[in-house]
Amino acid sequence: DWPAWAGLFTDDAEYIEHNLGHFSGQPAIHDWIVDAMAPFPNMTFSVDWHVIEGDRVAFYIWNHLPDPAGGDTWYSFPNISLIDYAGDGKWSREEDFYNPADANRAVGFWYRAGGSKETPENDDLVAPEDWAPLPRPPEHDRTEVEAAFHRYVERGRQAVETGDWETWSKQFVEDARYFEHHYGRFNGRSEIKDWIVGVMQPFPEMDFPTRWMGIDGNRVVFVAGNRLPDPTGGDTLYEFPACVVLHYAGDDQWSYEEDCYNPDEAPQVVMDWIAAGGQMPEGLVVPELEP
Repeated sequence: DWPAWAGLFTDDAEYIEHNLGHFSGQPAIHDWIVDAMAPFPNMTFSVDWHVIEGDRVAFYIWNHLPDPAGGDTWYSFPNISLIDYAGDGKWSREEDFYNPADANRAVGFWYRAGGSKETPENDDLVAPEDWAPLPRPPEHDRTEVEAAFHRYVERGRQAVETGDWETWSKQFVEDARYFEHHYGRFNGRSEIKDWIVGVMQPFPEMDFPTRWMGIDGNRVVFVAGNRLPDPTGGDTLYEFPACVVLHYAGDDQWSYEEDCYNPDEAPQVVMDWIAAGGQMPEGLVVPELEP
């Protein structure tokens, strides 16, 4: 009953779906979701966790399609969603973060395996075991976690300023895990260091302003811009957002990070930035955008 689901939004609600588009107003949300879900009446959903900060809820939700063979083959992908409560059982905003390559892969495999509207749904589907670690005990006081997060942000600022991402990586415990929804998984501080040092080379000027932050126990969820500076010195934004999850491990250290975003948004930002006068480091070439 997707019309009823769409009815949970206010008349002037905004829905930002970083792959499928932006929808303004409850009627537009209604028309989009009813059409988008029509091929998948058997899709079910499970939620791993949620964080409430003020009127905003961040939650980690799975999109599951049932095994057409009736077995336990997995056809699922996750996303992180933010919803803003407006009172009276209504929501004024939703924003969904995920890598569309994950969705396309899951749905493509499902169709090739024989998935169809007639495939019986499976309400028992949940996340795969050990997809992500739980925050480590003991739970720390919010004041400590929030202060540690602000130091995490400051270390990022210093790394952009100095180019020293190796020092940035030292804030992770030795056996930390890092899941980047585009680049993959990194196990241990050493792998995290090697990856971050390499990935930041093409865009040494990119910084990561915090747009929102929520805390629940040792878990921090925040939205960060991936921002390139305006080449003209003005205030034009050249950025795309990511939703990031951190697990605080005490002693100013972090045991887990997960970066969730749509990497397809990056090329257009970079091309617009270059068109405005931005300069790539010598020897680096930006791939052409696909039509």
